[in-house]
Amino acid sequence: MKKIIYTLLMTVSLTNLCFSQETEFKFTKEGFTDFVVISCEGKTQSELYKKTLDWVSTTYKNPNEVIKAQIENEYIRIEGFKSNMLCIKSLGILNCSDVQYQIEISFKDGRYKFDVTRIEEYSSPSQYSSGGWSDFPINGDIGKAYFKESGEIRSMFKLYPEAFQSTFNGFNKDLESFLKSESIPSKKGDW
Repeated sequence: MKKIIYTLLMTVSLTNLCFSQETEFKFTKEGFTDFVVISCEGKTQSELYKKTLDWVSTTYKNPNEVIKAQIENEYIRIEGFKSNMLCIKSLGILNCSDVQYQIEISFKDGRYKFDVTRIEEYSSPSQYSSGGWSDFPINGDIGKAYFKESGEIRSMFKLYPEAFQSTFNGFNKDLESFLKSESIPSKKGDW
């Protein structure tokens, strides 16, 4: 009887682990988290979509330029820019590069999916390269370039995990708070 109960509990635990969805981004040897799903109980797909458009309008300086695609009540794709996001420290010198990113936010009743679909890094022209924008690999095995075989991040890339995690978890937390609030924070009633 104990074996049956133990087997049942293990099966339920493993099933929960296999089907659980990420709620925070992580930068690991296996890659950058594919996407996160956030629960917004009591909010309809349409409400989440409309309020996300409000969030884009209050978050970005030129919201019409940031929104690259949208299908009403289904998804919104935005493209943004962050200066000096990725920094490499080598021989005591800190070199930072700008990043362009693309995020797709999809909606269902009571939840949304926040998906970083593309990241591009800018490198300045040098004697070794012409510089310009290049794709930063976020999916798949990025471990060889940034991590040692032991799983520890290489010293010159130590700032990468925090940069990725704080940037995209920050955007997502800001969106989540905005969606769960009942008002638009930038609106002032005392005018």
